[in-house]
Amino acid sequence: MRNYFNYSIVLTLISFLLLVVAQPIEASGTNNISSEELGILTYFFELNPDELSNIVRALSFGLLSLGIVGIAFSFMDAGSKRIRRHNDYLEVLVKERTRTLEEKHNQLVAQNTDYKEALALISEQKEEIETAQQDLVTKNKDLTEALEEIQSQNEVIDRERTKLEQAKRIIQTQNKKLLSIARNLDQQVQERTIELSKSNQLLIEKNKELDEFIYKSAHDLRGPIARFKGLSQLIQMEYEQNNDISTHLDHLNHSANHMDNMLRRLSNVYEISARPISPQPIDIQLILDTVFDRLSGEENLDIIDIDIENNLAKPVKIDPSLLHLILKNLIGNAVRFQDPLKLQKWVKVKFDMVDHNLIISVKDNGIGIKKDQIQNIFDLFYVGSELPKGPGLGLYICKIITNKLNGDINLNYSELERETEFKASIPIID
Repeated sequence: MRNYFNYSIVLTLISFLLLVVAQPIEASGTNNISSEELGILTYFFELNPDELSNIVRALSFGLLSLGIVGIAFSFMDAGSKRIRRHNDYLEVLVKERTRTLEEKHNQLVAQNTDYKEALALISEQKEEIETAQQDLVTKNKDLTEALEEIQSQNEVIDRERTKLEQAKRIIQTQNKKLLSIARNLDQQVQERTIELSKSNQLLIEKNKELDEFIYKSAHDLRGPIARFKGLSQLIQMEYEQNNDISTHLDHLNHSANHMDNMLRRLSNVYEISARPISPQPIDIQLILDTVFDRLSGEENLDIIDIDIENNLAKPVKIDPSLLHLILKNLIGNAVRFQDPLKLQKWVKVKFDMVDHNLIISVKDNGIGIKKDQIQNIFDLFYVGSELPKGPGLGLYICKIITNKLNGDINLNYSELERETEFKASIPIID
C-alpha cells in the first residue's frame, strides 16, 4: 500500500510538470521555449501549439486525478487498516472483558456457595445457642430447687428448735442462755433466708462467682444443721435416761456460735454490696477499740505483741462500719495465722495520709503465704492456709469494701523474712 501512495505522489508530480510545460506551449513565443523546440514538438505530434497545449493540459489533469485518487485510496486503505486494527483490538478487549466477567461470575458463584455454607453454620450455631439457653433454664431450675431445699432445711430447724424448747423447760436456769441463743439463731437464719430469696436474681446474673457463693453457703450451713439435729436427738436420749447433758449443751452452744459467726460474715458480704456509703469524721482509735473488743475471743491475742502507729493528725471522713470490717479482718487474720514456732510474735498496724489517701498497713510475722496462693488470696471462699481457721471470706470482704470506696488493697509478702503485709489505700474526701 505504501507503493500505491508513492506512485500516486509521482503521478501528481508529473502532472504538475506537464502543467508547467503546457504554459510555455500556450505562450509559444515566450522566452521559456525556443521556436526550434516548439517545431520539434509540432513535428513529432503533428499538432499546432494550441492542440498540443490542450493535450498536455488534459494529460496533466488526468495524471493529477490519478495521483489524487491514488493518494485518496492510500489514505482510505490506511484508514481501513487502522479501523481493522482497532476492531481487532476491540475484539481482544471484549474477549478479555468477557473472560474477566466470567472469572467474576465464578467468584460470585463461589462466594454464594460460601454464603450458603455460612448461613448453614449460623443456623447450627443458633441451634447450639438455643440448646445453651435451655441449659441455662435448667440450671435456673436447679438453683430454685437448691433455694427450696435451704428453705426446707430452715423448716427442719424450726421443728428441731421446738423440740429443743420442750426439753429446755425442764432444764435448770443455766440453760436459758442456750434457749436465747437458739432463738437468736432462728431469727438470723430467717433474716438471711429472706435476704437470699430477694437476691436470687442477682445471684443468677453473677454467674460463676455467685454460684460458688450459694454452693459454699449451703454446704457450710448443712454442717451446723446436721450437728444441731444430732445433738438435739442425743440430748433427748440422754435426758430420757436422766444422764448429764451439760457436755452436749456445750457442743451445741459451740455449733451455734460457729453458725452465727458464719452467717454474720455472709451477711456482711450482702450488706456491703446493698447498703449506701455513710462517711463521717471518726477517730481511728475508737474504731480500733471496737475491733479489739470483737477480737477479744481470739486465742492468740494475748501472746502477740501488737504495735499501733497512728500518723493521722486529725479525724478522717470515712464510713466507720466499713473501716471496722477492714481492720477486723486484716488484724484478725494476722492474729489467727501466727506461727507457733516463733518466739516473738508480732503484728504492726500503721495509719498514714498520702495525697488525700488513707493508707492502712497491717504487717505480721505469721505462717506466711505460699507463692502459688498469692494470686487467689482475695477470691471468694479461698483459704490460703491449710489450717481450718475460717470460711475464706475475710480478705474477700476487704477487697469488695476497698473497691466500693474507690480504693484498692494489695499483698506484699517477703519470702525471705516470712513477713506478710496487707496495704489498703482509700481516697478521703474532706
